[in-house]
Amino acid sequence: MIGAHPDDEDTRLLTLLAREYGMEVAYLSLTRGDGGQNLIGPELGVGLGLLRSRELEAARGIDGARQYVTRAFDFGYTRSLDEAMARWPTDSVLKDATRIVRRFRPHVIVSVFTGTEQDGHGQHQAAGYVAHQVFDLAGDPNRFPELLTEEGLQVWEPRKLYRGSWFRRDSTSVVLNAGGIDPRDGRTFHQIAMASRSQHSSQDMGQLQEIGPRESAVTPVRDRTGAGMAMLFAGLPREANWVTAAVDSLRDAVSAPRLADALPALNEILRRMRAEGTEARRDSLVSRAVLVAGHVVVDATADQEHLVPGTEITVRVHVYNAGRHEARVRRLGVRVPHGWDRVGDDEPVRLASGEELERTFTVQVPATASPTQPYFLRRARHGDMYDWSDTEPAVRGMLFDAPAFVADVEMTIDEGPAVHALREVTFRYNDQAVGEIRRPLMVVPRVGVRLEPTLLVWSSTGPRETDMTVELTHFTADSTRGSVALDVDGWAVSAAQPFAFGRNGETRTAVFRVERPEDAVGGTVAVRARVTADDGSPFDSDVRTIDYPHVRPTQWLREAQGTIRLAPIELPAVASVGYIRGASDRVPEALKAVGLPVEILTEDVLATGDLAAYDVIVVGPRAYETDEALRRHNDRLLAYAHAGGHVVVQYQQRQFAEGEYAPFLLGIPRPTARITDEYAPVHVLEPNHPIFRNPNAIGSADWDGWIQERGLYFGDPWGDEFTPLLEMTDPEGNDLRGSLLVSRYGAGTYVYAALSFFRTIPAGVTGTYRLFMNLLAWTGDE
Repeated sequence: MIGAHPDDEDTRLLTLLAREYGMEVAYLSLTRGDGGQNLIGPELGVGLGLLRSRELEAARGIDGARQYVTRAFDFGYTRSLDEAMARWPTDSVLKDATRIVRRFRPHVIVSVFTGTEQDGHGQHQAAGYVAHQVFDLAGDPNRFPELLTEEGLQVWEPRKLYRGSWFRRDSTSVVLNAGGIDPRDGRTFHQIAMASRSQHSSQDMGQLQEIGPRESAVTPVRDRTGAGMAMLFAGLPREANWVTAAVDSLRDAVSAPRLADALPALNEILRRMRAEGTEARRDSLVSRAVLVAGHVVVDATADQEHLVPGTEITVRVHVYNAGRHEARVRRLGVRVPHGWDRVGDDEPVRLASGEELERTFTVQVPATASPTQPYFLRRARHGDMYDWSDTEPAVRGMLFDAPAFVADVEMTIDEGPAVHALREVTFRYNDQAVGEIRRPLMVVPRVGVRLEPTLLVWSSTGPRETDMTVELTHFTADSTRGSVALDVDGWAVSAAQPFAFGRNGETRTAVFRVERPEDAVGGTVAVRARVTADDGSPFDSDVRTIDYPHVRPTQWLREAQGTIRLAPIELPAVASVGYIRGASDRVPEALKAVGLPVEILTEDVLATGDLAAYDVIVVGPRAYETDEALRRHNDRLLAYAHAGGHVVVQYQQRQFAEGEYAPFLLGIPRPTARITDEYAPVHVLEPNHPIFRNPNAIGSADWDGWIQERGLYFGDPWGDEFTPLLEMTDPEGNDLRGSLLVSRYGAGTYVYAALSFFRTIPAGVTGTYRLFMNLLAWTGDE
């Protein structure tokens, strides 16, 4: 199945094919969803791509499919195929898709999208185009021959091409029943599919697991079998007769209480498959079946989560034979990253039924060990494409590298052929409230270095001094001493400061006073934190972790460097700004950094606090989705405005319109009510309005340097009480005026601002700061 983003996939079809029909199924997403929005946390861009990649992994862990991606970076909403492919080199994306098809070798491809304008989003159109193209390209030896010479991937010709029709079924569609029960789980396939889809939490995809009849459907596109498209599997190659007969006999004879009865037959199947030559993935599947039927389990734990170069860790490997057949352990070892000294025990051991084996190893972390970093982040992107050029071919297109630390126990069970029992080595601890928690092992620098903020917008009309901080984290139990300094491109900065650590997990925050030159009025200045241990070792990386309960924790590194952007930004004359945080909302921190008195409003303040104490209250993006207290107490917010307060609401989605939370009619019609071109001309409808004059005179330069888009979820329709202040034109020539709507409300004022402040302000687009200051300053005067 091929789509554009995490959450495009038809999880019902994936679940049905994998869990009901026993097919090998995979979803290829062109992107990691980096350009989307985040309902559950602050991550955007690369950080969001990491989170959504892990959500894909979690979803596939439920529905049973595999997961692949291309190098394409999601740069945000587009309206056309041409616009999407102008940012993604066509041959590069086609090559990545061809790589996966030749590696996975599917008989059937299902394109989620048509590749036409009816798909809407330009990246959806691109996914449809790629899926239809790769159906032919994968079998053409003249296209991408380097996949054979460099990666060993033979051409492969899929037999059937369908289009997913879960949302656009027609009379030719092949309908599959998804309402049946999975006997191993007790839920219907639809329920399991909805559990899978709900893993896309950051994209607000939570679903009820309803029972009852359900269907999934695909529509025929092309057939190479000659058997027709009315039945999904008609005309596809079948297993060798002996495999089919062996599997049928096992299916008829084996049940969960009698699983061990399958062991002799599984051993024989594996032996014969190897004699005839089989693919590694099929060998792995049958080997896993042997281990399950043999009731042999392996566990592996380490004594610490963070591995520091030059130190050592202790790894414990535990093997337990819970079955009735003898297990013979030939070799027990731990796989470690390339270049490390492998550890293991080659002494054969016989484990009778009920016996266990335990071995403890010391693993030395080389002084040259590189910190753990996802493979696609090890090199800088080329435009909107990740760079995989130094990645092993087998890893390209995977969500992440395989775990670097794995216990590998080679054994035979009941005189069968050798199988490998693999178990990732993890750090395990007990949480008194939750129970056992496991964490992946991650190589980290001895000292983590975090610069705050990494991007500081500084008003050249304000104070000449400000503070920046460097937070240090110690990741080892021994001692480390040194100094930390801040370099600001020649500007005056307070002196370096010493530090000393003696325990694992200690932190230290160093505050530096930065003074800008008296004649500096604009421009960009580089900032770098510089940490040096007493032995001369330098440290310059910030260790960040994407960590949510529904996904595997993921570490990524960022250099401890940043930027100061100096610009003439006049602040509004406000003594107190109340802020209701929205989704992936880092705007309040940016406003504080520029000098505004911002306070995050809590549930208690919204419920019973004195809202009149605030000169202006700002509602963050999508806050009406994420903040239940805001929805419950919206009447108090409107009363505050009516009594003379000033409310600025950033972009919201349909829940805001459907709940009628605005004081007047305000519709949010569709996701396409936006301007995706960040360079699109902006027509100011009322140039003399105070919002464009006070305290900053907004000019053409303030519309330069925007990122990803101008705005999204514009209002339409709106009541006569609102006045539109801006007009922009979408690529179809439609004039959109709903990006900035203002109104008086009683004695106060109300603003709906659908401009993408949530992206541009944290990104340091100074023109958006200046405009936002004016929005806060508006008092209703003309």
